[in-house]
Amino acid sequence: MSEVLNLYEISYPGYLDDYPDYSVLKKAKSAGAAKYDAYLSFSDSDPDMTFFDYLKIVKIHKVGQSAPSKREEPFHAQHRIDVINTLIKEIGSRGRKFLYSSKHDRYASFHWAGGRLWLTDDYTRVPLLMDDSKLDEHYHFSHGGTLWGLMCDFRDYINGDDDANHNNGYGGLYCPHWGYSEEDMQAIRQLAVDSGYLKPREG
Repeated sequence: MSEVLNLYEISYPGYLDDYPDYSVLKKAKSAGAAKYDAYLSFSDSDPDMTFFDYLKIVKIHKVGQSAPSKREEPFHAQHRIDVINTLIKEIGSRGRKFLYSSKHDRYASFHWAGGRLWLTDDYTRVPLLMDDSKLDEHYHFSHGGTLWGLMCDFRDYINGDDDANHNNGYGGLYCPHWGYSEEDMQAIRQLAVDSGYLKPREG
């Protein structure tokens, strides 16, 4: 089972005059850890502020967690998550086995929890928040920028975009530089077309 992390919103009421509603999302095991992580980023712009002083200007509240609660309403488009997880397993079982950790015998996978979409990394098993408001998650992803772009395409599809392939660069599943055999790529693309994720190419 993946590590369960809490999601916190940290705000600065009355402190940032130009951005009175400014807030950031941090995922951590505890509120204290989330505050300290936010402080490290904040101190880059205000290096003279101590952590003790920082605690006086911030407010924090929990807005979710990476594991579904027992009372949580199911995601309205769970079938889209299922489509993507099936596609990830196809990618991970062929060619260079991207998105599959042979060391741990597991695949990357998406899930819904706390009203948000998460991606569990196949190698670290750390849940990554797939949210436009949390822009640094790619630093915690065990693969490169091309596959992160694909994960963001998958995110867009799950969130309702019916033509999400290559939204985030690199050509998506039609990229010619995967390093997979043509047979493997044809099988992956055909599954993606049959499942409704990928639009077939004409001609």
